[in-house]
Amino acid sequence: MLLSIVIPCYNEGENVALFYGEAVNALKDHLLETEFIFINDGSRDQTLDELKKIHKNSPYNINIINFSRNFGKEAALLAGFNSSCGDYVAIIDADLQQKPSYIIDMLEILKVHNEYDCVAAYQDIRKEGKILSFLKNCFYRLINKMTEVDIVRSASDFRLLRRNVINAIIALPEKCRFSKGIFAWVGFETYYMPYTVEERANGTSKWSFWKLFVYAIDGIVAFSTVPLVIASIFGIILFLISILLLFVIVIKTLIWGDPVAGFPTLASLLLLTAGIQLLCIGVLGQYLAKNYTESKNRPMYIVKEIICNKETLKDETEQ
Repeated sequence: MLLSIVIPCYNEGENVALFYGEAVNALKDHLLETEFIFINDGSRDQTLDELKKIHKNSPYNINIINFSRNFGKEAALLAGFNSSCGDYVAIIDADLQQKPSYIIDMLEILKVHNEYDCVAAYQDIRKEGKILSFLKNCFYRLINKMTEVDIVRSASDFRLLRRNVINAIIALPEKCRFSKGIFAWVGFETYYMPYTVEERANGTSKWSFWKLFVYAIDGIVAFSTVPLVIASIFGIILFLISILLLFVIVIKTLIWGDPVAGFPTLASLLLLTAGIQLLCIGVLGQYLAKNYTESKNRPMYIVKEIICNKETLKDETEQ
C-alpha cells in the first residue's frame, strides 16, 4: 500500500461525501494503492450513515473506525495511525478547508527529496481575527521558550509522513497527547509547504475559544516542566518578601507603636500572596491530573465497530 489517508470525523455528515468525491478526483492516479481511513469520533449526526454509504458504493479501499463515543481528535489520529499500512500516511480534515489535491504535492515532495521524512502544511494567509492571531502567536512564543523542541507557529496537523515517522509516533505510550508537540519531539526532517485554507463546505468549526485555550494548556503541560519551576520561584520570592516585611513591621511597631496603621498594606499583601499560592496550586494540579490520567492506564479510545472492505467487525476493541 502506497498511501493511507487518515480522516477524523466529528459531526461531518454534510461534508464526508463531498470530501470523498473531491479526494477521488484529486487522487485518481493513485486510488488503487490508496486506503481511506475514516474515524467517526462519536458523531451525533448522520456522519456514520454517510460513511457507510461511501463504503457500500465505493470500489476503492474504504475503512471506517467507529468509536463508542467522542474521544477527541488526538485519539482519532492515533486510531488512524494504528490502522494504517501505507508507506506514506496523510492527515486531513473532512470539512474541505484543506484540499485533498495538496496531498499529491506533498507526495511528490517526499518522493523527490529523500532527505525529508514529513511534509507539514502551513497557512500562507491566515483567515482569523486579530485577537485570536495575537493569542496564538503568544502561545507559540511561550511554548517554544519553555520546551526543548521547536513547534512551528503556522504548521497545522495537515501533513504527510513516512512510515518510519508514524512508527515512532505509535511507539510513544503516553495517553495525554499533543500532536503538534509530538510531531516536533520525534524529530525527523520536515518540509514546510504553504497552502491556502478554504471555507468550510458545511457546518461550523468544532474549536471554540475555550477549547483552544484548554488545548494550549495541555500542550504546555505535556511538553514542559517550566511552569513548576516558575511556581517554585514565586514561592521563594514570596518567602523572602515575607521575611523582609516581618522585620519592617517589627521595627515600625517598636519605633512608632502603631501596628494598625498598616492594615491596608497587610490586606493587599495577603490577597496577593493568596492569589499566587492558588495559581501555583493550579499549576501543580495540572501536572498531578496528567499523572493521574496516565496512572489509570485507560485506553485512549474504544472502537465499537470496524468496517473495512473484507469484513465488518463489531466489538469493543481498545487501544
